Amino acid sequence: MKKVALSLLAFALVGVSAFAQDAAPAAAAPVVTIGDWGRQVFAVGNQDSSGYWAGLGTSWGSSPRIVGLNIQTSYANGGFSITPSADNGTFGLTDQNKAWITPLPGLTIESGISLETDTWRGTSDFGSDDWLRFQGYQQNSFTFFRLGEGGYGTDINYNKDGIGAWALISGNGQAAVTDIGSALQAGASYTIPSTATIKAQYIGYAVNGTTLQGTSRSNATTNKYGASDLTPFGQIQVAVNVSPLVKGLNEEVGVDIPSSASDAGYVFQVSDITDFTIEQTTLHLLALITDFNGNQSYSGGSGIGLLGGVGADYDLGNKVQLTGDLRYGNTLGTAGGGPTSGVNPLTGVLVGISKGFDHGKLGIGFEYSTSTIAGGNSLSATNTGNSHWAIPVVLEESF
Repeated sequence: MKKVALSLLAFALVGVSAFAQDAAPAAAAPVVTIGDWGRQVFAVGNQDSSGYWAGLGTSWGSSPRIVGLNIQTSYANGGFSITPSADNGTFGLTDQNKAWITPLPGLTIESGISLETDTWRGTSDFGSDDWLRFQGYQQNSFTFFRLGEGGYGTDINYNKDGIGAWALISGNGQAAVTDIGSALQAGASYTIPSTATIKAQYIGYAVNGTTLQGTSRSNATTNKYGASDLTPFGQIQVAVNVSPLVKGLNEEVGVDIPSSASDAGYVFQVSDITDFTIEQTTLHLLALITDFNGNQSYSGGSGIGLLGGVGADYDLGNKVQLTGDLRYGNTLGTAGGGPTSGVNPLTGVLVGISKGFDHGKLGIGFEYSTSTIAGGNSLSATNTGNSHWAIPVVLEESF
Protein backbone atom coordinates (compact mmCIF):
# COMPACT_ATOMS: atom_id res chain seq x y z
CA MET A 1 0.00 0.00 0.00
CA LYS A 2 2.84 2.32 0.87
CA LYS A 3 4.48 1.56 -2.48
CA VAL A 4 1.24 2.40 -4.28
CA ALA A 5 0.88 5.60 -2.30
CA LEU A 6 4.47 6.58 -3.01
CA SER A 7 3.96 5.86 -6.70
CA LEU A 8 0.83 8.02 -6.81
CA LEU A 9 2.69 10.78 -4.98
CA ALA A 10 5.54 10.60 -7.49
CA PHE A 11 3.13 10.80 -10.41
CA ALA A 12 1.39 13.73 -8.75
CA LEU A 13 4.68 15.60 -8.28
CA VAL A 14 5.64 14.98 -11.90
CA GLY A 15 2.24 16.21 -13.01
CA VAL A 16 2.47 19.34 -10.89
CA SER A 17 5.96 20.03 -12.25
CA ALA A 18 4.82 19.57 -15.83
CA PHE A 19 1.78 21.77 -15.23
CA ALA A 20 3.96 24.46 -13.67
CA GLN A 21 6.28 24.39 -16.69
CA ASP A 22 3.33 24.67 -19.06
CA ALA A 23 1.73 27.46 -17.03
CA ALA A 24 4.87 29.55 -16.61
CA PRO A 25 5.13 32.15 -19.38
CA ALA A 26 8.12 31.64 -21.63
CA ALA A 27 10.54 34.54 -21.87
CA ALA A 28 10.07 36.45 -25.11
CA ALA A 29 12.88 35.88 -27.58
CA PRO A 30 14.96 38.94 -28.48
CA VAL A 31 13.97 40.63 -31.74
CA VAL A 32 16.87 41.24 -34.13
CA THR A 33 16.52 43.72 -36.98
CA ILE A 34 18.99 44.83 -39.64
CA GLY A 35 18.21 48.00 -41.57
CA ASP A 36 19.99 50.46 -43.84
CA TRP A 37 19.64 54.10 -44.79
CA GLY A 38 21.83 56.03 -47.18
CA ARG A 39 21.78 59.22 -49.25
CA GLN A 40 23.92 60.18 -52.21
CA VAL A 41 23.67 63.62 -53.81
CA PHE A 42 25.30 64.09 -57.18
CA ALA A 43 25.30 67.73 -58.21
CA VAL A 44 26.67 70.17 -60.75
CA GLY A 45 26.92 73.91 -60.20
CA ASN A 46 28.90 77.08 -60.82
CA GLN A 47 32.29 77.79 -59.32
CA ASP A 48 33.20 80.97 -57.48
CA SER A 49 35.28 82.40 -60.32
CA SER A 50 34.41 80.71 -63.62
CA GLY A 51 33.49 77.31 -64.95
CA TYR A 52 31.51 74.58 -63.26
CA TRP A 53 31.94 71.84 -60.67
CA ALA A 54 30.54 68.36 -60.30
CA GLY A 55 30.68 66.26 -57.16
CA LEU A 56 29.17 63.48 -55.07
CA GLY A 57 28.31 63.93 -51.42
CA THR A 58 25.35 64.27 -49.10
CA SER A 59 23.13 67.08 -47.87
CA TRP A 60 25.48 67.77 -44.97
CA GLY A 61 28.97 67.00 -46.23
CA SER A 62 31.30 65.66 -48.87
CA SER A 63 31.22 61.97 -47.86
CA PRO A 64 28.29 60.12 -49.49
CA ARG A 65 26.38 57.78 -47.21
CA ILE A 66 26.64 54.68 -49.42
CA VAL A 67 25.88 52.32 -46.54
CA GLY A 68 24.40 53.27 -43.19
CA LEU A 69 23.46 50.02 -41.48
CA ASN A 70 21.52 49.75 -38.24
CA ILE A 71 21.75 46.47 -36.36
CA GLN A 72 19.41 46.39 -33.39
CA THR A 73 18.37 43.78 -30.85
CA SER A 74 15.69 44.40 -28.26
CA TYR A 75 13.67 42.48 -25.72
CA ALA A 76 11.39 43.39 -22.82
CA ASN A 77 14.18 44.64 -20.56
CA GLY A 78 16.86 45.98 -22.89
CA GLY A 79 18.74 45.82 -26.15
CA PHE A 80 21.47 47.38 -28.23
CA SER A 81 21.83 49.40 -31.43
CA ILE A 82 24.91 49.84 -33.63
CA THR A 83 25.24 51.72 -36.93
CA PRO A 84 28.18 50.72 -39.12
CA SER A 85 28.73 53.03 -42.10
CA ALA A 86 30.84 53.32 -45.23
CA ASP A 87 31.08 57.08 -45.68
CA ASN A 88 33.63 58.11 -48.30
CA GLY A 89 34.67 54.47 -48.71
CA THR A 90 35.86 54.16 -45.10
CA PHE A 91 34.13 51.79 -42.70
CA GLY A 92 33.34 53.11 -39.25
CA LEU A 93 30.49 54.00 -36.91
CA THR A 94 27.88 56.70 -37.30
CA ASP A 95 24.69 57.84 -35.60
CA GLN A 96 23.43 55.65 -32.74
CA ASN A 97 25.67 53.10 -30.98
CA LYS A 98 24.49 52.09 -27.54
CA ALA A 99 23.12 49.43 -25.20
CA TRP A 100 20.27 49.85 -22.74
CA ILE A 101 18.48 48.15 -19.87
CA THR A 102 14.87 48.82 -18.80
CA PRO A 103 14.62 47.57 -15.22
CA LEU A 104 11.18 49.08 -14.57
CA PRO A 105 8.35 50.29 -16.82
CA GLY A 106 9.30 53.69 -18.22
CA LEU A 107 12.80 53.66 -16.71
CA THR A 108 15.81 53.17 -19.00
CA ILE A 109 19.55 53.19 -18.42
CA GLU A 110 21.68 53.47 -21.56
CA SER A 111 25.34 53.87 -22.41
CA GLY A 112 27.46 54.10 -25.55
CA ILE A 113 28.69 56.41 -28.29
CA SER A 114 26.14 58.85 -29.74
CA LEU A 115 23.10 57.72 -27.75
CA GLU A 116 20.75 59.78 -29.95
CA THR A 117 17.61 59.30 -27.88
CA ASP A 118 15.03 61.38 -29.74
CA THR A 119 12.14 61.22 -27.26
CA TRP A 120 12.26 64.94 -26.46
CA ARG A 121 14.20 66.27 -29.48
CA GLY A 122 12.91 69.21 -31.50
CA THR A 123 14.18 69.16 -35.08
CA SER A 124 13.38 70.71 -38.44
CA ASP A 125 13.65 68.68 -41.62
CA PHE A 126 12.19 69.83 -44.93
CA GLY A 127 13.14 71.07 -48.38
CA SER A 128 16.85 71.80 -48.79
CA ASP A 129 17.63 69.91 -45.58
CA ASP A 130 17.23 66.76 -47.70
CA TRP A 131 18.90 68.11 -50.86
CA LEU A 132 21.84 70.56 -50.56
CA ARG A 133 21.71 72.77 -47.50
CA PHE A 134 22.18 76.52 -47.60
CA GLN A 135 24.74 78.48 -45.59
CA GLY A 136 23.85 78.69 -41.89
CA TYR A 137 21.38 75.80 -41.91
CA GLN A 138 22.83 72.69 -40.28
CA GLN A 139 19.57 70.83 -39.53
CA ASN A 140 20.74 69.72 -36.13
CA SER A 141 18.37 69.66 -33.17
CA PHE A 142 16.62 72.95 -33.85
CA THR A 143 14.50 73.85 -30.83
CA PHE A 144 15.69 71.28 -28.27
CA PHE A 145 18.79 69.07 -28.10
CA ARG A 146 18.24 65.34 -28.19
CA LEU A 147 19.53 63.25 -25.29
CA GLY A 148 23.06 62.23 -26.24
CA GLU A 149 23.83 64.30 -29.33
CA GLY A 150 27.27 62.74 -29.78
CA GLY A 151 30.36 61.28 -28.17
CA TYR A 152 30.53 58.93 -25.21
CA GLY A 153 27.76 59.13 -22.66
CA THR A 154 25.68 57.31 -20.05
CA ASP A 155 22.20 58.36 -19.04
CA ILE A 156 19.19 57.38 -17.01
CA ASN A 157 15.80 58.51 -18.29
CA TYR A 158 12.14 58.07 -17.39
CA ASN A 159 9.17 58.45 -19.76
CA LYS A 160 5.74 57.29 -18.62
CA ASP A 161 2.26 58.70 -18.14
CA GLY A 162 3.21 62.10 -19.55
CA ILE A 163 6.15 62.60 -17.20
CA GLY A 164 9.72 62.67 -18.50
CA ALA A 165 13.06 63.13 -16.76
CA TRP A 166 16.67 62.50 -17.77
CA ALA A 167 20.27 62.91 -16.67
CA LEU A 168 23.37 62.20 -18.77
CA ILE A 169 27.06 62.31 -18.03
CA SER A 170 29.20 62.87 -21.12
CA GLY A 171 32.77 61.62 -21.53
CA ASN A 172 34.88 58.50 -21.85
CA GLY A 173 37.23 59.05 -18.93
CA GLN A 174 40.02 60.38 -21.13
CA ALA A 175 39.24 64.07 -20.72
CA ALA A 176 39.16 65.77 -17.33
CA VAL A 177 36.37 68.19 -16.44
CA THR A 178 36.53 70.81 -13.73
CA ASP A 179 33.16 69.85 -12.22
CA ILE A 180 30.38 67.34 -12.73
CA GLY A 181 28.05 70.04 -14.06
CA SER A 182 30.27 70.66 -17.07
CA ALA A 183 29.59 67.12 -18.33
CA LEU A 184 25.92 67.03 -17.33
CA GLN A 185 22.79 67.11 -19.47
CA ALA A 186 19.67 67.00 -17.30
CA GLY A 187 16.04 67.91 -17.81
CA ALA A 188 12.38 67.13 -17.37
CA SER A 189 9.14 67.29 -19.33
CA TYR A 190 5.41 67.19 -18.68
CA THR A 191 2.65 66.48 -21.19
CA ILE A 192 -0.73 68.13 -20.71
CA PRO A 193 -3.17 65.69 -22.37
CA SER A 194 -4.43 66.89 -25.78
CA THR A 195 -2.73 70.25 -25.24
CA ALA A 196 1.06 70.54 -25.11
CA THR A 197 4.38 69.16 -23.89
CA ILE A 198 6.54 71.46 -21.79
CA LYS A 199 10.23 70.60 -21.40
CA ALA A 200 13.41 72.14 -20.04
CA GLN A 201 17.03 71.06 -19.69
CA TYR A 202 20.52 72.18 -18.76
CA ILE A 203 23.54 71.26 -20.90
CA GLY A 204 27.08 71.62 -19.59
CA TYR A 205 29.81 72.96 -21.84
CA ALA A 206 31.62 69.60 -22.07
CA VAL A 207 28.57 67.67 -23.32
CA ASN A 208 29.47 66.46 -26.81
CA GLY A 209 27.64 67.40 -29.97
CA THR A 210 25.49 70.23 -28.67
CA THR A 211 26.07 72.68 -31.50
CA LEU A 212 23.61 75.55 -31.78
CA GLN A 213 21.83 76.27 -35.02
CA GLY A 214 23.50 78.94 -37.10
CA THR A 215 27.08 77.91 -36.39
CA SER A 216 29.21 75.88 -38.77
CA ARG A 217 31.00 74.10 -35.90
CA SER A 218 29.98 70.44 -35.89
CA ASN A 219 31.01 69.70 -32.30
CA ALA A 220 31.23 72.89 -30.26
CA THR A 221 31.86 71.65 -26.74
CA THR A 222 33.45 74.72 -25.16
CA ASN A 223 32.24 77.68 -27.16
CA LYS A 224 29.86 78.74 -29.90
CA TYR A 225 30.01 81.14 -32.82
CA GLY A 226 33.77 81.14 -33.26
CA ALA A 227 34.60 82.54 -29.83
CA SER A 228 38.36 82.77 -29.64
CA ASP A 229 38.96 82.58 -25.88
CA LEU A 230 37.31 79.14 -25.45
CA THR A 231 35.72 80.23 -22.18
CA PRO A 232 33.26 77.53 -21.14
CA PHE A 233 29.59 78.13 -20.46
CA GLY A 234 26.43 76.09 -20.05
CA GLN A 235 23.06 76.36 -21.78
CA ILE A 236 19.49 76.35 -20.53
CA GLN A 237 16.79 75.28 -22.99
CA VAL A 238 13.02 75.55 -22.61
CA ALA A 239 10.58 74.40 -25.28
CA VAL A 240 6.84 73.97 -25.72
CA ASN A 241 5.31 71.59 -28.27
CA VAL A 242 1.66 72.39 -29.06
CA SER A 243 1.14 69.76 -31.77
CA PRO A 244 -1.92 68.08 -30.15
CA LEU A 245 -4.00 71.25 -30.38
CA VAL A 246 -4.79 70.96 -34.12
CA LYS A 247 -5.03 67.88 -36.32
CA GLY A 248 -2.15 67.73 -38.80
CA LEU A 249 -0.08 70.29 -36.85
CA ASN A 250 3.46 69.88 -35.56
CA GLU A 251 4.76 73.01 -33.86
CA GLU A 252 7.44 73.64 -31.26
CA VAL A 253 8.89 76.86 -29.90
CA GLY A 254 12.19 76.88 -28.04
CA VAL A 255 14.40 79.31 -26.12
CA ASP A 256 18.14 78.86 -25.47
CA ILE A 257 19.90 81.00 -22.84
CA PRO A 258 23.62 80.69 -22.04
CA SER A 259 24.79 80.64 -18.44
CA SER A 260 27.19 83.46 -19.32
CA ALA A 261 26.29 85.71 -22.22
CA SER A 262 29.65 87.48 -22.11
CA ASP A 263 31.47 84.17 -22.58
CA ALA A 264 29.00 82.74 -25.09
CA GLY A 265 28.86 85.70 -27.46
CA TYR A 266 25.05 85.65 -27.53
CA VAL A 267 22.31 86.64 -25.07
CA PHE A 268 19.50 84.33 -26.16
CA GLN A 269 18.19 82.32 -29.08
CA VAL A 270 14.52 81.80 -30.00
CA SER A 271 13.46 79.15 -32.50
CA ASP A 272 10.22 77.88 -34.02
CA ILE A 273 9.41 74.90 -36.21
CA THR A 274 5.96 74.38 -37.71
CA ASP A 275 4.63 71.74 -40.10
CA PHE A 276 0.99 71.56 -41.12
CA THR A 277 -0.53 68.87 -43.32
CA ILE A 278 -3.87 69.25 -45.06
CA GLU A 279 -4.90 66.74 -47.70
CA GLN A 280 -2.06 66.40 -50.26
CA THR A 281 -0.09 69.44 -49.04
CA THR A 282 2.35 69.86 -46.16
CA LEU A 283 3.41 73.41 -45.30
CA HIS A 284 6.62 74.20 -43.40
CA LEU A 285 7.88 77.18 -41.42
CA LEU A 286 11.01 77.75 -39.35
CA ALA A 287 12.48 80.80 -37.67
CA LEU A 288 15.66 81.39 -35.71
CA ILE A 289 16.43 84.65 -33.89
CA THR A 290 19.77 85.05 -32.10
CA ASP A 291 20.78 88.11 -30.07
CA PHE A 292 24.56 88.36 -30.56
CA ASN A 293 26.37 90.66 -28.14
CA GLY A 294 29.70 90.91 -29.98
CA ASN A 295 31.71 90.26 -26.81
CA GLN A 296 34.02 87.77 -28.45
CA SER A 297 37.07 88.94 -30.35
CA TYR A 298 36.20 86.64 -33.27
CA SER A 299 32.68 87.75 -34.07
CA GLY A 300 30.58 89.70 -36.48
CA GLY A 301 29.60 92.22 -33.85
CA SER A 302 26.41 92.71 -31.90
CA GLY A 303 22.88 92.58 -33.27
CA ILE A 304 20.06 90.23 -34.21
CA GLY A 305 20.92 87.27 -36.40
CA LEU A 306 17.99 86.02 -38.48
CA LEU A 307 17.46 82.72 -40.25
CA GLY A 308 14.09 81.63 -41.55
CA GLY A 309 12.35 79.59 -44.17
CA VAL A 310 9.04 78.48 -45.64
CA GLY A 311 8.39 75.42 -47.74
CA ALA A 312 5.74 73.16 -49.19
CA ASP A 313 5.47 69.55 -50.31
CA TYR A 314 2.68 68.52 -52.65
CA ASP A 315 1.74 64.90 -53.25
CA LEU A 316 1.06 64.37 -56.97
CA GLY A 317 0.06 60.74 -56.40
CA ASN A 318 1.87 57.49 -57.16
CA LYS A 319 4.61 58.50 -54.68
CA VAL A 320 5.59 61.55 -56.75
CA GLN A 321 6.23 64.69 -54.71
CA LEU A 322 6.82 68.30 -55.69
CA THR A 323 8.99 70.28 -53.22
CA GLY A 324 9.53 74.01 -52.82
CA ASP A 325 11.73 75.79 -50.26
CA LEU A 326 12.58 79.46 -49.68
CA ARG A 327 15.21 80.44 -47.08
CA TYR A 328 16.42 83.81 -45.80
CA GLY A 329 19.23 84.94 -43.52
CA ASN A 330 20.54 88.38 -42.75
CA THR A 331 24.29 88.92 -42.77
CA LEU A 332 24.85 88.13 -39.09
CA GLY A 333 22.59 85.08 -39.21
CA THR A 334 24.18 83.73 -42.38
CA ALA A 335 27.65 84.14 -40.85
CA GLY A 336 26.49 82.38 -37.69
CA GLY A 337 27.72 85.20 -35.50
CA GLY A 338 31.20 85.05 -37.04
CA PRO A 339 32.94 87.71 -39.12
CA THR A 340 30.56 89.29 -41.64
CA SER A 341 33.14 90.83 -43.96
CA GLY A 342 32.45 89.60 -47.48
CA VAL A 343 29.29 87.72 -46.46
CA ASN A 344 26.10 88.33 -48.40
CA PRO A 345 22.65 88.09 -46.83
CA LEU A 346 21.15 84.78 -47.88
CA THR A 347 18.18 84.24 -50.13
CA GLY A 348 17.99 80.58 -51.07
CA VAL A 349 15.50 78.85 -53.36
CA LEU A 350 14.91 75.16 -54.05
CA VAL A 351 12.43 73.51 -56.41
CA GLY A 352 12.53 69.76 -56.83
CA ILE A 353 10.56 66.70 -57.82
CA SER A 354 11.06 63.19 -56.48
CA LYS A 355 9.67 59.71 -57.00
CA GLY A 356 9.39 57.34 -54.07
CA PHE A 357 9.80 53.59 -54.28
CA ASP A 358 9.25 50.78 -51.79
CA HIS A 359 12.77 51.13 -50.41
CA GLY A 360 14.14 54.33 -51.86
CA LYS A 361 13.72 57.70 -53.54
CA LEU A 362 15.09 59.44 -56.62
CA GLY A 363 14.82 63.18 -57.17
CA ILE A 364 16.19 66.10 -59.17
CA GLY A 365 16.05 69.77 -58.31
CA PHE A 366 17.42 73.25 -58.85
CA GLU A 367 18.88 75.50 -56.15
CA TYR A 368 19.96 79.13 -56.18
CA SER A 369 21.56 81.10 -53.35
CA THR A 370 22.84 84.65 -53.00
CA SER A 371 25.42 83.22 -50.58
CA THR A 372 26.73 79.65 -50.27
CA ILE A 373 25.05 76.34 -50.98
CA ALA A 374 26.64 74.56 -48.04
CA GLY A 375 26.47 70.97 -49.26
CA GLY A 376 29.97 69.58 -48.88
CA ASN A 377 30.13 68.49 -52.52
CA SER A 378 30.01 72.12 -53.71
CA LEU A 379 33.78 71.99 -54.19
CA SER A 380 35.06 75.50 -54.90
CA ALA A 381 31.63 77.17 -54.70
CA THR A 382 32.11 78.26 -51.09
CA ASN A 383 32.60 82.03 -51.23
CA THR A 384 29.82 83.55 -49.10
CA GLY A 385 30.10 86.80 -51.05
CA ASN A 386 29.11 85.13 -54.34
CA SER A 387 25.83 83.79 -55.68
CA HIS A 388 25.65 80.11 -56.55
CA TRP A 389 23.38 77.67 -58.35
CA ALA A 390 23.34 73.90 -58.36
CA ILE A 391 21.38 71.00 -59.85
CA PRO A 392 21.28 68.18 -57.27
CA VAL A 393 20.25 64.61 -58.03
CA VAL A 394 19.27 62.80 -54.81
CA LEU A 395 19.30 59.03 -54.40
CA GLU A 396 18.16 57.45 -51.13
CA GLU A 397 17.81 53.83 -50.08
CA SER A 398 16.03 52.53 -47.00
CA PHE A 399 15.63 48.94 -45.85
